[in-house]
Amino acid sequence: MIANKDKLKILIESNLLGLVGIRSDTNSKFERNIEEFYKNWFGKIEYFKNNPGNYGFFEIPGDYLGRKIPWCLLKGKGNDTVVFINHYDCVETSNYGLLEPVCLKPCELEEAFKNKGIELSNSVADDLQSDGWLFGRGVADMKGGIAIQLALIEEYSKDDNLSGNIVFISVPDEENLSVGMRSGVLKLKELKNKYNFNYKLMVNSEPHERKNKTKPVFYNGSIGKIMPVVYVRGRQAHIGYVYKGFNPINLLSEIIRKTELNTRFIEKKGNTATPAPTWLYSKDRKTVYDVSMPEAACGYMSILSLKKTPMELMKELKEISIEAFETVIKDLNESYKKYTSVLGIEYKNIKIEPKVLFYSELYEKVKRDSGEKFEHAYLEVMEEVRKGLNENEISMIDAANIIIEKTLDFVNDTDPCVVLALTPPYYPSVNNNMLCEKSKKIDEVIEYVKNYSEKNFNQEITVQSYFTGISDLSYAMFVSNQMDIDYIENNMLMWKDIYYIPLEEIKEISMPVINIGPWGEDIHKYVERVYKEDLYYKTPELIDLFLSKLINA
Repeated sequence: MIANKDKLKILIESNLLGLVGIRSDTNSKFERNIEEFYKNWFGKIEYFKNNPGNYGFFEIPGDYLGRKIPWCLLKGKGNDTVVFINHYDCVETSNYGLLEPVCLKPCELEEAFKNKGIELSNSVADDLQSDGWLFGRGVADMKGGIAIQLALIEEYSKDDNLSGNIVFISVPDEENLSVGMRSGVLKLKELKNKYNFNYKLMVNSEPHERKNKTKPVFYNGSIGKIMPVVYVRGRQAHIGYVYKGFNPINLLSEIIRKTELNTRFIEKKGNTATPAPTWLYSKDRKTVYDVSMPEAACGYMSILSLKKTPMELMKELKEISIEAFETVIKDLNESYKKYTSVLGIEYKNIKIEPKVLFYSELYEKVKRDSGEKFEHAYLEVMEEVRKGLNENEISMIDAANIIIEKTLDFVNDTDPCVVLALTPPYYPSVNNNMLCEKSKKIDEVIEYVKNYSEKNFNQEITVQSYFTGISDLSYAMFVSNQMDIDYIENNMLMWKDIYYIPLEEIKEISMPVINIGPWGEDIHKYVERVYKEDLYYKTPELIDLFLSKLINA
C-alpha cells in the first residue's frame, strides 16, 4: 500500500484543479481540450519517459469530432490485470448563470458563493461554510475520480516490483452516448491479446451520494437502460370529419398513459430496484398548423433494467401497446355510436386492426416486398441521417423518425399502425454475479475492505448491487445469448451504420466491476461538490487497499 498519504493528497489536488480548469462539455469540440492535459501529464512521469510505448491516444473509429482515448499501461509481474476507467466529459455549464465564468475555478467559485449573495439551500450553505467540500463543474462527476486514479498511477509507476498490471483509459462522451467506452473496449481487447492479460477487475470512480456521512457506497454492478421509440401512424382527416380518420396522438397518449410509471417494469435484485419507466419526449409529426389531424405522432421513453433483456422488455411494451390500441378503437366506436344516435342515422362499426410491429418485422416485410429498391433508399436515408447528426441539424429522435418513415413509405398497407424500435443509447445491465467464479475473489476483497474501513475510518461501507446513475461499467461484461444479440442488432435503429456496441469483443474481455468513488452531491447542478476527506484520503486509500489485496493475494 502507498505509505505517504499527504504526498498523494498533493498529487490529487494538483490533478483535479488542472482537470477542472479545462472545459470538456460532452458531445462537443471542447472534449478534445483535455488531450493537452494528458500529454503534459504523461510527459512528466518518469516511467512513461522510459516506456513511451506504454501510453498514447487511441483514436475513436469514425468519430466526427476526432476525439481520442488517453490510455496508459503499468507493466508489472504476471498476467493479472486491473483496469481503471473514467470519463473526462462533463455536462455543460449554463446552469451556473452569472457564475459561469468561475465555475471551472473552485476557489473563485467558492468566494463568489460566499460574497455575492447567491441563494443556497441550508444543506449547501452548511457544506460551503464547513470548508469540507470542493465546488465546481466536474469536481465530483467525475474529474475527482480521474484525479485519484492518476495519483495512484503515478505512485505505482515508481514500484519496480509491481505485482500485476494496471491499464488506465479515460474516455469522452459518457454523459451522452458513451462512444468513448464503446470504443475503449477495442483497446482493452488489443492489450489483452498482445500481453495475454487476465482481466481481474474494472475499477470506476464515479461519485456516489449518501445520506449518512459514515456510510459510503460501493457498487458491484451497473443498471441497464433501453430507449424504446414508439411511432404511431394514424389516418389523416379534416376535423369536421373526425370519424373518417384516426388520430395518432390519441393512441400515443394511451400508450404513454399505460406505460408511464407502470410497475410491471419494476425489477428488484439484491438491494436494488429499478424505478418505473418514464417518457422523455412525445410529439406529433406536423410541421405547420392546419385543420387536419396529424398523420403520425412519436415519442420515446426510458426503461431501466436489472435482469430483463431488451427483447423481454420490448415484448412487454408490445403487449401494452396492443392493449392501448384496442382501447382506443373501442373508445372510437363508442363515441361514433353516440354520434350516429344523436344524428339518427345508422351506426356501422369502424373496423381497424390493432397492428403493432417491431422495427425488425417491418424491415423484413419491406425488404421482402421491395428488395433492392428499398435497400438503396435505406442506404441513402442513413447517409442523410449521419450527416444531419454530425452537423447537429437533427436529434437522435429526428433520425429515428426519418428512418421509420422512409421504411413505411415502401409499405402498400396505409392502415394505422404502431412501430416499436430501439434507439441509442443502450446500456446492458451488469453485475458481478453474472460472472460466477470470477466474482468470488472480488466478494472476498470487498469484505476485507469493509472491515478495514470500519476499523480505521469508523465507516460502514454499503455495497449496492447496481450503480443506478448509469455508467460506462455497462460495457465491462456481456453474457447474453445470440438470440438477445440478434434482437438488439435487428431492432436498434442505426445499428452499425451510426451507433454500435462491440458486444462480441465485450464478451472476450468480460471482467468483474467495482465502483469506488468519492462522496459527491448535487451532480450536474450549479452547486455540484465533492467531499474533500473522501477525495484526498479515504477513497484513494480504499482503492489502493482493494488492488493490493486482489493482485498480491
